[in-house]
Amino acid sequence: MSGDSSKIGPVGGIVRTTPLRSATSETAARAAHAPTQLAAAPDSLPAARLIRLAGSLATQAPPVDVARVASLRNAIANGSYGVHPAIIASAMIDFHAGGVE
Repeated sequence: MSGDSSKIGPVGGIVRTTPLRSATSETAARAAHAPTQLAAAPDSLPAARLIRLAGSLATQAPPVDVARVASLRNAIANGSYGVHPAIIASAMIDFHAGGVE
């Protein structure tokens, strides 16, 4: 990109009036690894509450049924875990057809 804004057309009714700036590789690398900071919003806004909820959920570990995981590991290890292709295929078809319950 040479910074020529004449090659950029309108997007969503917005037209760029300033040329694009090219980022150096160091700046681009720093921006790619920088954590996104969200601005604080008043508690009365539903979006602010959702952002806080999403942030708190992101810091929690996902729920894991430890007993179920152990059971599946044992079944796989001793060869008793059965794979039923017809049941899997049927579930896939139902899922893609929108018939998931």
